[in-house]
Amino acid sequence: CNTEAFCNASGSTLRMCLPVCAALNKGFTHFTGRGKLCARPMTVFEEIWKNAGLFYKDESAKTGSLDLTVKGALPAGSYRVRGDVSSQFISGLLFALPLADGDSVIELITPLYSKGYVDLTLQALAEAGVDVSFDGEKNFYIKGNQSYLPCDREVEGDWSQAAFFMVADAIGSDIKINGLNAKSAQGDKVIKEYLERLKGEGELVFDGEDCPDIIPVFAIACALRKGVTRLTGLSRLKIKECDRLEAVFTQLSAIGADVKREGDDLIFNGVNAFRGGVKVSAFNDHRIAMTLAIAATRCVEPITIDDFSCIAKSYPDFLDVYVELGGKVK
Repeated sequence: CNTEAFCNASGSTLRMCLPVCAALNKGFTHFTGRGKLCARPMTVFEEIWKNAGLFYKDESAKTGSLDLTVKGALPAGSYRVRGDVSSQFISGLLFALPLADGDSVIELITPLYSKGYVDLTLQALAEAGVDVSFDGEKNFYIKGNQSYLPCDREVEGDWSQAAFFMVADAIGSDIKINGLNAKSAQGDKVIKEYLERLKGEGELVFDGEDCPDIIPVFAIACALRKGVTRLTGLSRLKIKECDRLEAVFTQLSAIGADVKREGDDLIFNGVNAFRGGVKVSAFNDHRIAMTLAIAATRCVEPITIDDFSCIAKSYPDFLDVYVELGGKVK
C-alpha cells in the first residue's frame, strides 16, 4: 500500500525512518515536512537508492517543502557511505538492513562524526536482539533475516536538553539536575567535561565536531569566561534547522558578546555580562531559541526573542521549567 509520512521539521525522523519505511512497505512512501527540512542534505540516501535501482523522487525544490517519494527495500549487500554529513544516515541503515534477505556491510568512506549517536543506535539494536557489529574504524557488519524482539527499556535522561540548564548553572544560576546517566553513550554528555575545562586559565580550545547540538548553548559560557576561548570544528552547524554557526555569531554579538568568526571557528574574548536590551531572532530553530533564553539570564537588560514557539520541536515545556527555576518571561 502507499503510505504518507509527515516528518514535521525533524531531520532525524526523516533519515532514520526512510530506510525502515522502505523495508516494511511494499508500496510508495511519500515523505512530507515543513520548515527547512526540505533543504537538509539527503544526497547520501539519494545515491544509495539510485545505485540500488530503487525508486527515489525528490520534488522538494519544486514545491518548496519536503516532497520525497521512495519505493523498494534496500537489498542485502555492501554500502559505501559518507560518515561526515550526518550520523542519522548510518542509524537509518542500521535499523533497516537487518531486515534484508542476506548479510550486509556498511563501509564508511570518510571519518564518522557524532559517533556517540551511532553508539546509541547499536545499543538499542542489541537490546532488541539485533546482531550488528562495528570494527571500531569503518565497517559495520549486519546479519540479514533478523527480527526485532520486544523489550522493556527506561528512556535515559537527555544530555542534549540538560545542557541548557547545566550552562545556566555554570554562568550564575543555582541548578541541580537529576536523572542523567554518567555512563551513557550519548555524545552530548561531553558538556559536563567541557564546562569543567572551561574553568581553566589561559586560551582554551574546544572541538565541536562530535557534539554540534550543544555548541550553541556552550558558546554562552565561552562568551562569559575570562580570557580567550576558541570553538573549532563547527562546519556542520551550518546545515541544521538554520545556519547555527551564523546564528550564534550574529545573535550573541547583538546582545553584547565579544566574538569573532574565522572560517568555521568562533573566538570569544570574555565579557562580564551581556548588555541585552535588543530584539533577537531564533531563526525558527529550537536550539537557538533556548540558547538565547539562557543567555538572557546574564543580560543587563531584557531581550525579546522572535520565533520562540519553535521550542515545541524538542522541549515544549522549556518555558515552564525556565520560570519554575526563577527565569522571568513576559
